[in-house]
Amino acid sequence: MKKLAFVLMVVTLFVMGIGSVVGQDMEMTCPGHDGSTIASLQLCVNHAATEGHITNNGIAKSLFAKLNAAQAAVDRGQVNEAINNLRSFINEVQAQAGKHIHADHAMHMIEHAQRVIVALGG
Repeated sequence: MKKLAFVLMVVTLFVMGIGSVVGQDMEMTCPGHDGSTIASLQLCVNHAATEGHITNNGIAKSLFAKLNAAQAAVDRGQVNEAINNLRSFINEVQAQAGKHIHADHAMHMIEHAQRVIVALGG
């Protein structure tokens, strides 16, 4: 898992570097992009589903269920459980990237979820 996270980080830095070299912003934006909260990530998933970046309603519902469970855990003070739900979210996004979730937006949602995990202390 650590190797996968490292590879994703390297790929992200590489893509960001290419974007700055060619003068283009390669990062996809969505409502709540700058946020590090579960609510901002929910907005991001909603935007992806609305814009057609998530092509299967069942996948979108499953992602929302994970985020709702993470928020409920935070509300109960169970931060570790929330982080586990967010990691489950990341795993599902990775599994669906290039299938039912546009690959570029999948990378964006993974990065967004990782920011939320860090904000929660994970």
